Amino acid sequence: MTTSPLTAAGTAAAVHSGAGGALESLDAALDRVADLDPALHAFTTLLRADGRAAGAAVDALAPAARSALPLAGVPFAIKSTVTLDNPVVAPLLAAGAVPVGVTAAPQLCTWGMTDSEEHGITRNPRDLSLSAGGSSGGSAAAVASGMVPLAVGDDGMGSLRIPAAACGIVTIKPGPGVVPTRLSGDNWGRLAESGPLARTVGDAALALSVMSGRPELAAVGRVPRGTRVGLSTTSPIRLGVDLVPVREPWRRAAREAADLLRADDLVVVDTTLPSPRDPVLYLARWTSAVARAAEEENLPLSAMERRTRHHALLGRTVFRRGGAGDGDTRWNRGVEALRTDVERAMATAGVDVWLTPALADVPPEATEWHRRSWGRSLWASMRFSPFTPLANVLGWPAMTVPCGRTHTPLGRVLPTSVQLVGRPGSEATLLALAAAVERGGA
Repeated sequence: MTTSPLTAAGTAAAVHSGAGGALESLDAALDRVADLDPALHAFTTLLRADGRAAGAAVDALAPAARSALPLAGVPFAIKSTVTLDNPVVAPLLAAGAVPVGVTAAPQLCTWGMTDSEEHGITRNPRDLSLSAGGSSGGSAAAVASGMVPLAVGDDGMGSLRIPAAACGIVTIKPGPGVVPTRLSGDNWGRLAESGPLARTVGDAALALSVMSGRPELAAVGRVPRGTRVGLSTTSPIRLGVDLVPVREPWRRAAREAADLLRADDLVVVDTTLPSPRDPVLYLARWTSAVARAAEEENLPLSAMERRTRHHALLGRTVFRRGGAGDGDTRWNRGVEALRTDVERAMATAGVDVWLTPALADVPPEATEWHRRSWGRSLWASMRFSPFTPLANVLGWPAMTVPCGRTHTPLGRVLPTSVQLVGRPGSEATLLALAAAVERGGA
């Protein structure tokens, strides 16, 4: 077996000092992919030529120029939704990162499980019987397994945070405009943002600082004085009852994170995160985003999986009712009502950031979900990941960080994770809070 990789920061430091080289780190990553990926199916394509060209360019630099690259020689994976010339990838390459390969996603990034007819089932490195989550499941599996220290993904209804939490790693979905990106369907109807997946908060912050062009984000500081956190473990999908129950290990993770933050001299108060007044708001936004992406990619219904075809057809209905654009529509009114309710709850509780479980249960089994019905895939996605859509619908930054642990049905240890959600512009605060959780749980 190959050796485990350094962190992204550690790899860059080794290349800066001359203790390692960019091509050396690329070759080590490719060896790990050869060892591990046959079981995981995280990658769909390896970018050997591009990676070697990028690595050789870094190694050819004078020491001073190489030391100026924040990601010198860092191997990274790229989700299949973007290409090397995408504005989210280009800064990473300019910072000296070395592309290893393209990672798997479900069709049109629709589902919380990553599998397809073409690329098979992407499995969870923590337990191969479980899904790696979705839709950035390939990127999450690549990082969690140690094949690469860093990966790019995107998040339209939780597609970074779901697989990160499923695999026990760190991610951040920035707010709109923080990270330039170009995704299908006008960035999934303006719901989606691109961001990094990493094994540590420091690596996620370093990658975000490069992707956003904001170097100050790499220096994760203490939580700003006076920050107050609202803890909510209530199921966010409710119609008089909790339609999606939150299992105790995930509630416990949020309570443990709250205790760690309190130990860091922060105020954490118990409160309840509001749910949408319109019970189909999330579904409407989700289906219309998929329909919009399918239209832009010129993907006909005949080429879609059965479950995705049903989803896109529902989304077209939302389109016809004005749900994919601006203006006074039921869906846009629902978003504004939700934003009002969330802001009012924050003001009442006097909190600046929400802390919730990242998931409600362990990930679904790793199987051919693409052969199953729309209803089964819908429920499988919803029942373990009800907490993530809020941040996309509001357009707020959010991140997940491991805290605590549980066991899978096969008895494997699975890290549990928590989610942090803040108002626009709070990325640095979320990173600081996540670092406090990471530090306290170490």
